[in-house]
Amino acid sequence: MCNYFQREYSCSHIRHIVSHWCREYATTHKRCPPEVTQYEYHPDLCGDCKRKNEPPVPWEHLIRRPKKRSGLAVA
Repeated sequence: MCNYFQREYSCSHIRHIVSHWCREYATTHKRCPPEVTQYEYHPDLCGDCKRKNEPPVPWEHLIRRPKKRSGLAVA
């Protein structure tokens, strides 16, 4: 069994992070059911919530991004 630790953030989101992969995963790369061996509490927000709460970049309108192409190819 792979060892995981559970991290809970102040936004109440929970993440499971691997602390040690088992031998079976090392050879097959198939994840086994997680075995939580440690619990942590972080007083800050998780990465997803941080991005939602950040103010927009003031120079975003100056960045030229490539236009999205449709999935159809013309030959």
